Amino acid sequence: MKTIAIANRKGGVGKTTVAYNLGAAYALAGHRVCFVDLDSQANLSTLCGTEPSSLDSFKATHVIDLSDRLAILPASKSFPILENEINQLIDRNGYLRARILPHLSTFEYVIIDTAPSLSILNINALCVADMVYIVVNADSFSLGGLVEMREILDQVRTINTSLEYRIILNAAIKGRRLTEAALSALRKEPGYLGIEIPNRQHFVDSNALRKPALDMPDIMEPFQKLAGEI
Repeated sequence: MKTIAIANRKGGVGKTTVAYNLGAAYALAGHRVCFVDLDSQANLSTLCGTEPSSLDSFKATHVIDLSDRLAILPASKSFPILENEINQLIDRNGYLRARILPHLSTFEYVIIDTAPSLSILNINALCVADMVYIVVNADSFSLGGLVEMREILDQVRTINTSLEYRIILNAAIKGRRLTEAALSALRKEPGYLGIEIPNRQHFVDSNALRKPALDMPDIMEPFQKLAGEI
């Protein structure tokens, strides 16, 4: 089982859309995938057509099947209560590893959508991840969040020594000044994949319909490349 966390301290960069379509790309390639929604706003859960779960359901790892190859462990609006409980544990960083992931062992990929915060649940996600995809878009605030994420990951590596990360540019518009400036900065980053997810109204339309946006070739291609990374 491979565990992938989608992260950025900044909100509004498209983490949830990237997580959703990446999972769909793995499923189309024949893999069994489980989403784990760690954001109490439950955007990924909503996108998958599920309601937020009770805290008891989340703690019991009650997974909901979305298709033969896709499933989700929905978020709970009561995550602040869970975080208080986790903070009382001796091994605060091992909650997901000990209590949640063992119940997901039948899946080939677990994709964790994180909240734009440095919560104990997010730290747990980074501590269990084989790979972290840092999603940025072409604005200075998002790129500033990249610096902060690198610092966080450097600290997490003292616990999760095998952790790797890659950077993805989301909502790229070819020829736009902000996009070109972002690309210029990202090409100097060793973790930059060179994968650019285009800015398309199709993402908005597909999200509204609660279905992946992979039916357009220029969207499918970067997600297939991304799925091929791990």
